[in-house]
Amino acid sequence: LHQEGLDNVFLRHDRAAEATRRCVEHWGFEIQCSNPDEYSSSLTAVRLPERHSADRLRAEILARCNMSLGSGLGPLADKVFRIGHLGDFHDLMVTGTLSGVEIGLKATGIPYRPGGVEAALSYLAGNAAPLAQAAE
Repeated sequence: LHQEGLDNVFLRHDRAAEATRRCVEHWGFEIQCSNPDEYSSSLTAVRLPERHSADRLRAEILARCNMSLGSGLGPLADKVFRIGHLGDFHDLMVTGTLSGVEIGLKATGIPYRPGGVEAALSYLAGNAAPLAQAAE
């Protein structure tokens, strides 16, 4: 954290969040937060279409990809899944996570528009961040 600098960490989280949102929107899903001015750089909650289970999707992704996503809480239980983008979350982790979700969407038969990961990649490539130096 000291080496990367707090401002750079925040910028990295912002980039990961924006790439995630662009992917989700490309898939044709709703972001739970309806006001873009209030989007979070900590996580993105993704609302699935009616009659589709977010918990079933999360279970499929866990089984196929060994990747755990957050669940919807309270009234959002089984309606949304959450993608976190904090900590040492970097471009490769963003695209790997989104790829795992796309694998799960296809496997569970949830209708989506393919190519969301590519939308995220395009954003990340056009908004490159400086490489973090490896710890010595």
